[in-house]
Amino acid sequence: MRSALACLGFKQRTENEERMFVPWHSGTKGDGTAPQVNGTRYFSFEELKRCTANFSKNNEIGVGDYNEVYKGHCTNGIVVAIKRARKLPFFDTKAFQSEIEVLTRVHHKNIVSLVGFCFEQSEQLLVYEYVSNRTLRDNLDGEGDMCLDWTKRLQIALDSARGLAYLHELANPLIIHGNVKSSNILLDENLHPKLTDFCASKLVYEKQNGHVSSQVRGTLGHVASGISGTLVSIRISC
Repeated sequence: MRSALACLGFKQRTENEERMFVPWHSGTKGDGTAPQVNGTRYFSFEELKRCTANFSKNNEIGVGDYNEVYKGHCTNGIVVAIKRARKLPFFDTKAFQSEIEVLTRVHHKNIVSLVGFCFEQSEQLLVYEYVSNRTLRDNLDGEGDMCLDWTKRLQIALDSARGLAYLHELANPLIIHGNVKSSNILLDENLHPKLTDFCASKLVYEKQNGHVSSQVRGTLGHVASGISGTLVSIRISC
């Protein structure tokens, strides 16, 4: 009986999570098709254009393989970072949706906060809290403004591990980041690290603990040799 109730509870919670993104269509704010997500704000594309001076190069603060990041100034005075996905033919909404789903669930000082998002006019944009000292990778390469001695580096490593421990042990459901690397760790004004880029992340529900995955996740250059070209079983233990 208890087992049956547990299964029913898991099914109900899974269905609730699926309803989190209903409706999930590209549209314009106010026409009934904008995705409604609890715990985060929906921005119109015009709002984000104004925040970034029409995505001016002067406001560009980062460039990734599939996106650009801009510094934005909201009308209420809050400074944000806006990640705009490039329009590519092979892109769908799964990674975009995954990052929203994860970041609306987590609240930890070592994980970047999601302010809101935009999904209209074939545009996919995520709006984050602004973190001022660029990525750990930038600072290790000498491209940032901070000098990281070994004491600071150790503290950054420990705080990053605390963020990962929260995802693996305390988040509900548990979360596998899937792409941890120095360029996905931001540093704030006090050199406190914040994990970012959750597009490769995975939610792990109670029933999935011990699940064996054969999917290779993350950045190809950071996958151990011999794994990227073959199908390998990776046991997830949280």
